[in-house]
Amino acid sequence: MKLIKYLSILLALGCLAVSAKQKNVLFIAVDDLKPLLNCYGDDFAVTPNIDKLAEAGTVFQNAHCQQAVCGPSRVSLLTGYYPDTTGIYGMGGGKYKLREMHPDILTLPQHFKNNGYATIGTGKIFDPRNVEDDWHGPQDAISWTKFFGKNPYNAQTGGPKAGHYHDPEVLALAKLVEAEGKANGLKGKPLRNYMRDRGAGPAVECYEVPDDAYKDGAVANRGVEQLDRLKDSEQPFFLAAGFLKPHLPFVAPKKYWDLYDRASLPLAPFQHAPNGAPDCAIGDYVEARTYGGVPADGTISDTTQRELIHGYLACVSYVDAQIGKLIAKLKETGQYEDTLIVLWGDHGFHLGDKHLFGKHTNYEEATRSPLIIANAGLQTGTASAAPVNLIDLFPTLCDLAGVVTPDGLDGVSLVPILKDASKSVQKYAASLYPINGYMGIAVRTKDHRYVAWYKGWRKPGWCGNRYQDEPKFVELYDYVNDPLETKNLSGHPDYEAIEARMMGLSREHVAYTQRKQFQTVED
Repeated sequence: MKLIKYLSILLALGCLAVSAKQKNVLFIAVDDLKPLLNCYGDDFAVTPNIDKLAEAGTVFQNAHCQQAVCGPSRVSLLTGYYPDTTGIYGMGGGKYKLREMHPDILTLPQHFKNNGYATIGTGKIFDPRNVEDDWHGPQDAISWTKFFGKNPYNAQTGGPKAGHYHDPEVLALAKLVEAEGKANGLKGKPLRNYMRDRGAGPAVECYEVPDDAYKDGAVANRGVEQLDRLKDSEQPFFLAAGFLKPHLPFVAPKKYWDLYDRASLPLAPFQHAPNGAPDCAIGDYVEARTYGGVPADGTISDTTQRELIHGYLACVSYVDAQIGKLIAKLKETGQYEDTLIVLWGDHGFHLGDKHLFGKHTNYEEATRSPLIIANAGLQTGTASAAPVNLIDLFPTLCDLAGVVTPDGLDGVSLVPILKDASKSVQKYAASLYPINGYMGIAVRTKDHRYVAWYKGWRKPGWCGNRYQDEPKFVELYDYVNDPLETKNLSGHPDYEAIEARMMGLSREHVAYTQRKQFQTVED
């Protein structure tokens, strides 16, 4: 009996030890990364490290951001709420500050910190314009045990200072043109336009420098450094590494450009607005047109398009290599098996389709983003076609790490899909975009997208219902028969039942967020 009792005590202590050890989290954010990856079926991208990561978990093939622009997308993901719940639709200019609008809101890293994790961040996690607006300091300081600012990265000893450009001719031209513009009394946007029109601040740079000459190599260095420091800690960690590429400008070390043959890169096969789409669906702003070498308006030549696509892919391969360094360090330090790994892009990116090079729409290429969850101890090498939202990450990571999920989040746990990739946890993914005086609400199911465009939209600090009973314009797309979104099928007799169903889902989303709206401090 004494032996049995002794063994029972040992077993109980062992169970306590196991339950006390929680999974670490490596949280990898990639700016402007669309699912242009081998593990998503792309034939051109050279992404061996991301593809290997996909084999260790589940690829969510139908994941969507909640707004296709950096700041609101990241606030949404990191709080677990839709933008139309929080009222945060933009960044910069003193508006849409997370803590000014919602002082007591709980973020994902803050919640893990409150539950015993060391939360460490480096690179771009929040868009700083939504938090302290300090690109050098912490991003929402309350969320982190330690945060290393976005700009003051240290390159390896003897390496060039991390920055946007390194080609001496590019730097000299920028300095000359900027001085000319300032001498003519220009500043702000007029100065930037002046520099763009004279080719300064180009959209691309291919130059032979080490990886950490650009900022993402320095982010990887910092992440590797922290993994070394954490290897002997008994405290679980939540390490967030935010990579800036492939955000414009498309700059990467030459060796990553050399992975691709530019002449063989395909252009977008359909480069027009969808037939029957409302004018409000596409704005005048095209991100690439704000950089040197890209015309401010009119047609972007095939040659320039291929250069931009080449630059984008070079940046994707460059970031893939940095991700590989983090995962290799996890394995080297013996932390790999105990670490959940999540890779996400904050939104997609148009690469010539609709003649756009940027995000800022409610279309598939802008809202669809990569999402991979690996090392969850569940299925591996699987892919899910179920519609999911990026806000679903918050409750999912809580479930996987054994952390209690906060009440009231808009996101839902994806663990059922991680257990069985044929499952679905929600009827649709929802994205929104305010543009041209309209608010577009998009719902995406497995096969269709429905976008309702409402005249007028809510401003910061205003949480009433300005949506009219009926949208002004509607779009409907069928990705089985028209994956390139060439035609708006709203009103087509063959789609009457589908449109009615999608309309019902759209109204369901609007009604839900109208009930959930947070009151801001201005109210």
